[in-house]
Amino acid sequence: MVNKVLCIDDDQITLVLCDMVIKKAGFSNDVITAKNGKEGIAWFSAYFSKNKDVPKQDPPQIIFLDLNMPVMNGWDFLEDYLMKYSDRLPGTKVVILSSTVNPEDFLRANKYEIVIDFINKPLTTEGLVELMENEHLSSYF
Repeated sequence: MVNKVLCIDDDQITLVLCDMVIKKAGFSNDVITAKNGKEGIAWFSAYFSKNKDVPKQDPPQIIFLDLNMPVMNGWDFLEDYLMKYSDRLPGTKVVILSSTVNPEDFLRANKYEIVIDFINKPLTTEGLVELMENEHLSSYF
């Protein structure tokens, strides 16, 4: 089981659905959410700015990331996260969770080593079962 998952999506229904499906599938019991990429970056900023003497909470091991969001889209989040935090959290991986049908998005996602999968919305138990077999995640299950 993955210790913690961060879901970044501007649709509240999608966030609620992800929380329910992730827990039901036994993928993770700890799901945190952000409504856009800026909130996702803010979570990591707060995580790293906490007092070093206080035991830190676990970072998310998986980020489910929507691409099309206001304020800061998924691509901008990914670039900012890679620049600021990915070297400090080498075990954290990204799964694109999007309704896009644009082939350019699939090609672009494949250029990022940190992106381990691309799942079409909505997130389903079946999709998570397949994800559990991913070489980057199989050791958790």
